[in-house]
Amino acid sequence: MTKEPFIQPRFVGPRFDQSTLPLSAAKDLAAYEELVLELAKHLFRQKQQDRLRLPKGFANEFSLHLEKIDDGSAKPSLVAMVAGALLFSNLPVEITEAKDLINEVIAVEEGQPFPAAFPANLYSYFNRIGRSLKEGEQIEWVPDSPTNKTVLTPAKRIRLASAHRETYEAEADIIGQIEALDAKKMTGILRTIGNDAIPFVFDDPFFADLKEALGNAVMHARVRGIGIFDVSDHLNEIIEIEQLECLPHYKLVSAIDALSSLKPGWLEGHGIAPQIDNLNWLSNEVAKSFPESLEHPSVAPTEEGHVILEWIRPHSRIELEVNFTDSALELYSSNLTTNQFIEETFARDQWGDAFARIATLLVS
Repeated sequence: MTKEPFIQPRFVGPRFDQSTLPLSAAKDLAAYEELVLELAKHLFRQKQQDRLRLPKGFANEFSLHLEKIDDGSAKPSLVAMVAGALLFSNLPVEITEAKDLINEVIAVEEGQPFPAAFPANLYSYFNRIGRSLKEGEQIEWVPDSPTNKTVLTPAKRIRLASAHRETYEAEADIIGQIEALDAKKMTGILRTIGNDAIPFVFDDPFFADLKEALGNAVMHARVRGIGIFDVSDHLNEIIEIEQLECLPHYKLVSAIDALSSLKPGWLEGHGIAPQIDNLNWLSNEVAKSFPESLEHPSVAPTEEGHVILEWIRPHSRIELEVNFTDSALELYSSNLTTNQFIEETFARDQWGDAFARIATLLVS
């Protein structure tokens, strides 16, 4: 095998400040290698249009290796490896031409024409090259260049991926309810909070959780993966699930979590803001203990920094105050029809008893 220096891009952003490269970014480099190979084959065929086949070993034994990561954000040094026993013991010129043409494509600014020599069908590789980048991050493919225009940002990646089509692929993170599931086709439908129906495909490891969430009125699912977006940035489909999390009583838990945004003095200059640790504890307890058969209450803070769960009827009201100071669940119920007023206290670990009592009061 022969080894030649090929390219040393620089990954810029907080994740790369320690001169390390996340494994997710390595996928970008693997996709870049594929693009170099495919483009080099295309360039050779353009030169030798009378040939039906590529020369033996033209690119089959070519590969990019990660030799080291230098300081200065993360600068992975990629070297080209070519099998010396084949016809090409050195790097085919089309490989280098492919690298330069890719850099030229990346350097194109918005509104400028793309290089005519770059095939339209290969822009789809930018669905994967740079997909690991987050906002504020970028890849400088020729960082030592005086002009350094070969900068790939998340926005530029999307522009390149959608240059010759009306969609692009990007990371998706959505929450909704599993509306349909096809175990044979490994597909399903997720109904988002905004009422969009999003088709998805899944692999075996996610089937059990998806089945648990299917048709469950109080169970939402958070899906992280790769989605297909249109030019308006609207998610059309999830083509790969990378992480799946079931979220029991999501709407109720979200209402509790929303109280974390309260600041001291939230009530006309008064009012204690609930402590984050208390809210986290309450969210976990509700997600774990709230009965599926019990309707969700409204959620409100108290001036003392506690939280009230409230069920309101035309002639009755039930409040369960979670008193963090006294570690107690305080139940207050008033019924104007029966003139019944109830005050009861439960220990902070007696969620089952408190919810059972509320269920009987709601039907009385």
